[in-house]
Amino acid sequence: MTRRPPVRRIRTNHVREDFRGLTAARDAGLSLGPRQRRRRTSPYPALTIAVSLLGLALIGWMLSWESAPSQNAALPEVSAVAVADEPERDPTPRFAQEGPTRIHLAVDPAQLTALAFHQAASRTALPMTSLVPDADMALAAQIKGVPQAEPTEGLPEDVWGGVCLRMWRSNRGGMPDTAVDMGGEPGTPVWSPVTGTVVAVKPYLLYDQHDDVELHIRPEGRQDIDVVLIHITDVLVKPGDRVLGGVTRIASIRKMSDKIEVQLGGYTTNGGDHVHMQLNRIQAPGELAPAGGS
Repeated sequence: MTRRPPVRRIRTNHVREDFRGLTAARDAGLSLGPRQRRRRTSPYPALTIAVSLLGLALIGWMLSWESAPSQNAALPEVSAVAVADEPERDPTPRFAQEGPTRIHLAVDPAQLTALAFHQAASRTALPMTSLVPDADMALAAQIKGVPQAEPTEGLPEDVWGGVCLRMWRSNRGGMPDTAVDMGGEPGTPVWSPVTGTVVAVKPYLLYDQHDDVELHIRPEGRQDIDVVLIHITDVLVKPGDRVLGGVTRIASIRKMSDKIEVQLGGYTTNGGDHVHMQLNRIQAPGELAPAGGS
């Protein structure tokens, strides 16, 4: 008779006690012995790494999608006009022309007391072609003012609708079309009469005794012309600045009627204060011709 090996009985009580001991030690924060620590590892390490990398890539793609601009988002409009060339105001009307150079009023029509052509003191001054009708000078002398302009048909919209005086200077030759006085109260804004570049701003002594300032502008596309203005103060531009005709403010009218007898004063009630302007022919490159007188 073959004897069977004795059946080994597992003492479950000891296993339960060991498990309880391990659990208690873990909950108490105690370190376990080498035999008691069991390292848990994934049975598929390569698959775990691949899934982790795929998850990180998915998160990065979602963040980049949120930060990218929507294709339907409105884009800012781009202006087709350069900021430097965009007018800040409507230009003052034109009143004269010299060749291709368009000449604007240097004083706003609402503040203009009178517009008067006369002979310039400088022999280099160029005649200007008036775009507005001449005033009745006999009537102007009688009323000591500027006659009302007659309605004119077919006048371009950008041309001033007033009339111009023609003042003669007995001590000067030539026709009264080489200089122009634009009247206004002292402190009235003066706007650039032409589009171009400021080339000089410097002190000037009127008749060698009265403080004044002369400002020179080179008209756009004209290297043969020097536009000069006097009887100004509080100059706002400097050499190198680009100015737009009738748009860029360059200075203010200087009070001169308390220093000299102003011919324009015979047609205005404020003594005839004004800004004087003329166009001088340049004899040599870089030359600047002074106004020479009021």
